[in-house]
Amino acid sequence: MPSVSALSRWLQFVAILRVFSVVLGYFYPDTLAANLYNGDSAQVSELQARTFATWTLTSCMLCLLCARNPSVVPIYSATLGSFLIALLHFSIEVFVYKTVSVKSAIQPMVVASISSLWMGAGWNYYTSYVSSAPAVSEETQVTHTDKTD
Repeated sequence: MPSVSALSRWLQFVAILRVFSVVLGYFYPDTLAANLYNGDSAQVSELQARTFATWTLTSCMLCLLCARNPSVVPIYSATLGSFLIALLHFSIEVFVYKTVSVKSAIQPMVVASISSLWMGAGWNYYTSYVSSAPAVSEETQVTHTDKTD
């Protein structure tokens, strides 16, 4: 199913993008603060950077699980929710707290917006129709029976 494959590839791509933030948060908190929270990087402690990395790693895992089988409603819901939470987080940081510049937030906000819209619009398709079709990872085998009378 092409659309399932497209969503799966997108979610895998997003997970790969997020790994970069995980590495920065765990091992280079000052770089994370300077590059992402550049509005007021003094507010980003090493603990906050690691917490951000842990949340991001959790969302990576959700993306990969959903990419594997998008018809599982709880996983699909949690993945969609993680994109909405990311969008909310960056919106608040940009517009309320001003710890993130629009320039720094544009990439995660675009990814979260596209993903939220795609998954929201495709809810019924991916959670209902797809569940009756073979999973993306399943291989189908065609057998031929020769009937001779």
